[in-house]
Amino acid sequence: MKSITIILGSPPYSGQNVDTVLGTAEAALEKGHKVTIVGSGDGTYGFLKGQRASGAPNSEKGFAALIAKGAMVDL
Repeated sequence: MKSITIILGSPPYSGQNVDTVLGTAEAALEKGHKVTIVGSGDGTYGFLKGQRASGAPNSEKGFAALIAKGAMVDL
């Protein structure tokens, strides 16, 4: 098992960065790796409750699912 740390520094609805982090973390957890996601600067907004843009994937729900699977989050 490896430890993987992913740093997210961009806001949740400004591009594909959150989707990439969610997908990468999900794949790593499925392989049995330890995952830590670090929210920095504008990247912390993806972890706010109720933060959702119309027509965009729900980052709050995605991160909550990763946490339930064992991912750690540092803000």
